[in-house]
Amino acid sequence: MTTFKTDWHTLIDPQLDDFVKTGTMVLDDVFDKNDLITLQNESGFIDYKEAKLTHGERESAIRGDSIRWIDEGCPTGMTYLRAIDELGRYFNATLYTGIRSSEAHYACYPAGFGYKWHSDNPKGRDERVISAVFYLNDNWGETDGGQITVVNKQGDTVQLLPKLNRLVIFDSNLLHQVEITNRRRFSIATWLRRDEKLL
Repeated sequence: MTTFKTDWHTLIDPQLDDFVKTGTMVLDDVFDKNDLITLQNESGFIDYKEAKLTHGERESAIRGDSIRWIDEGCPTGMTYLRAIDELGRYFNATLYTGIRSSEAHYACYPAGFGYKWHSDNPKGRDERVISAVFYLNDNWGETDGGQITVVNKQGDTVQLLPKLNRLVIFDSNLLHQVEITNRRRFSIATWLRRDEKLL
């Protein structure tokens, strides 16, 4: 049985002040091993569709992933989203973020592809407050590529390895990109939003 019980306070409290300054944070060893395995299994057996840009076009030179939005057809993913809702409540209690809902999709990048510089809020929009990426590949190394690169609030460029059981969290307005991956890369792209249902 999957539970995805995580003590967000213990994981985040020591980094919270730095997150306010930089807009980025890395959490490692987020979930229990059994929960992680069920996510890996589900991510490997679902039907992916080619991802499109916000205006609805497919541009593989910009974005090369295929995705599957998490819904009732992804029961393990839905349990993951409930844990993300708890994360949203944490940020509401500590930073008064006004987060009201969450959404996520599985993402699969084939070797040779990435996702060029972008912000998760298209121009003129601000529904997404916090973005997060959770990584699902075993034994990922520097030579495998696929790092996420983020320009933080202080203008510094931070590059992070897609390590198993790692959750990278950042302000949704920050520019970021996924570097070209050298092997197939699985992750969950996640957003905490200020619209729709109350948490």
